[in-house]
Amino acid sequence: MNGTLTLDGFCHRLAADPLRYRKLHPVALAGEFVDHFGVPPFPRMEGIAELLDRSGIGTVVLSHETGGLRGYHVGTRDGGYLIHVDASEGRVGQEHTALHEAYEVVRERLHDLHPRIGLAAGISLCRQADRFAAATLMQPYWFAIFAEASGLDVVALQASYGRSYASLTIRLAEVMRHQPLLAVLYERGQQAERPLGMPGQVSEGLRATVVARTPGFRLRMQRRPLSALRGLLPQRGAPPPPGSVAERVALTGRPAAVDRVGGYDLWQADDLAVLARPVIWGGQVAKVSVIAVPYRDRSVLLPQFANASFERIAQAHQVL
Repeated sequence: MNGTLTLDGFCHRLAADPLRYRKLHPVALAGEFVDHFGVPPFPRMEGIAELLDRSGIGTVVLSHETGGLRGYHVGTRDGGYLIHVDASEGRVGQEHTALHEAYEVVRERLHDLHPRIGLAAGISLCRQADRFAAATLMQPYWFAIFAEASGLDVVALQASYGRSYASLTIRLAEVMRHQPLLAVLYERGQQAERPLGMPGQVSEGLRATVVARTPGFRLRMQRRPLSALRGLLPQRGAPPPPGSVAERVALTGRPAAVDRVGGYDLWQADDLAVLARPVIWGGQVAKVSVIAVPYRDRSVLLPQFANASFERIAQAHQVL
């Protein structure tokens, strides 16, 4: 096998690149990883495990004894790694966990070979690993095609990719950077992802777990300070604002569309078009996905109307 298509070969490639510090961002690193190892557009567990083993990143072991962890990795006497993945997770979870651990192995080995390259620790490294796994599993070219065809519909993307709603919402804002948009996901409690319709108690209280926007999504707010803008946009950890389309969807269990949300500026230049869709589990609204785009770009949302029957609301004032 080509000696460069190994863990060490990949690490040396990163270290030799003058732009390596940019490429160490987990999303950028995922792109380098996909390119270097020829990861297919829709990787599956068998292929991921084979790639990790062949490259020397680690041998994947499905285990029922992971100590309550989704996965972990340990070094072996021959200098390799064993990547333990919880066998009780579904295929989607196992794929994410295997790549999560692969990222941590790459960063550890890169630091060992090139000590000047720092290594994040603890929760920071864990979050980076999650972003790397998501970016590897939802590669930008194909993800953008699916996102545009669905009308930026997180619920439809979940049906296509099978990934968590949170990962999909974050990835939507990462990939669709050319499109001004705000993506918000409200979820109930710390529940695990369950298939649509699976019975189970849903803890009370929707809260925003993801609030992501692209660089082009801006509201001028009539030259008001940023603090005023923050007061009118959803905040992570907060419930749906009273009177918002998210609250309406949570109460009715039906998708809703606001054709025009205005009141952000005197010239209506920052008016928005907003769609919100529920995810129903066990007969209850477990999640609400909200997508907002500038009113002038409202046509990008049209494919969503083919996926669900929306309650149409003509206008609202400064409430998402």
